[in-house]
Amino acid sequence: MQPIRKIYQYAPSSISIPEELQHQTVEVIIWPLGEQFQQQIETDANGWPIGFFEETAGAWAGEPLLREPQGEYEQRLELE
Repeated sequence: MQPIRKIYQYAPSSISIPEELQHQTVEVIIWPLGEQFQQQIETDANGWPIGFFEETAGAWAGEPLLREPQGEYEQRLELE
């Protein structure tokens, strides 16, 4: 098996381990690359990288997501 190397422009708060590497001894190295590797990423008016939603929409590969019934709406007292 080949090692996996991934460079993140913006490191996420958590990094998932590929399924084929889980439950075995692995070495994880976090190595900041510094300013020379920083790229300016174009963003839209809301600050999202351009093309982000097009690249990630429909990317879920797990079990189908189901929205469970939400139950009855809670009756509250009216505000005065």
